[in-house]
Amino acid sequence: MIRPVLLLASVALIGCTVVPTVPSTGGTTAPERADRVVALVGRVGAMALLAPGPGGLRPLDGAGLPPDAAWLSGGGAMLLATTLDGRIMQGVAASGTGGAGSPGGFAWGPASGDLGGNHLERAFASLEPVTEPAAGGRPAARRIAFVEGDPGSGAAGRLIVETLAGTEVRPIGLPRAAEGAPAWLPHGRIVIVVRDQTDRPMALLADPASGRVASAGPGTLRSVAIAGTTLATIGADGIVRVGTVTTWLGGQPGEPVRGIGAAEPVLQAQPSVGGDELALVVADPAGDAASIRILAGTGGWHEIARFELPRGANRAVVGWLVGP
Repeated sequence: MIRPVLLLASVALIGCTVVPTVPSTGGTTAPERADRVVALVGRVGAMALLAPGPGGLRPLDGAGLPPDAAWLSGGGAMLLATTLDGRIMQGVAASGTGGAGSPGGFAWGPASGDLGGNHLERAFASLEPVTEPAAGGRPAARRIAFVEGDPGSGAAGRLIVETLAGTEVRPIGLPRAAEGAPAWLPHGRIVIVVRDQTDRPMALLADPASGRVASAGPGTLRSVAIAGTTLATIGADGIVRVGTVTTWLGGQPGEPVRGIGAAEPVLQAQPSVGGDELALVVADPAGDAASIRILAGTGGWHEIARFELPRGANRAVVGWLVGP
């Protein structure tokens, strides 16, 4: 049985409140590029795809997206969703909706090959970022990394890498089932969080080319998210830190993000593709998702927009579509 940490959403989300940040000048700000954020928000088994808009989060057309979607991964004009019964669904931005930078809807369908089948222990999946082609060549086929296993069970798990065409690249054994979604490094390696023998969360570095797995990064972590060269972590202490992939692999944990109180645990921290913004899913004291907050990194991380979730919605997953 899968027990995803973050799940999805009720359709009764029209009219979510936007709470603008009040800067030191005394005025208010609106998110300059927060419309690139997409979210699945609500309760298990009932979901909606949403994006920030005038007056709050607004529903996006998600034709074909099943009601049991459980995790979201974005990249370019494409989204991937994992369902509770272990299918991988692919969503492409609908034509005539303003493009991925101004999303209006997505057409969903099952991914190809084995990816579209039912695998009950799949919990999380991540789409490989778009890579530039070699000189004079074509870009390599994009890949998806997904994990199999029961989070929190203590049992072994697997990290599986396949192409979007459904061709398996390599399965990699994990000492325990992953605690969250895989995170792609810029050069094709993958960071995944599992628990060690003392039940502490730790990051592992997996290489799909060789199948090797090694420990990675400093400290004990609950989650790792990567976008380009930017890396955001949530520590076992609950602190969100942001740094670069290079410095984190070199043993530096990154700079802490200030302004999130101890009574506001962060469930997800996802940097934008350009690395200049950060989307946070923030919980209430009971541990239920309560708001989505957008932070800008210019001059130190500061909040530029907040979207409160409505009564009855207690889970959220955020993703970014495109960079600046």
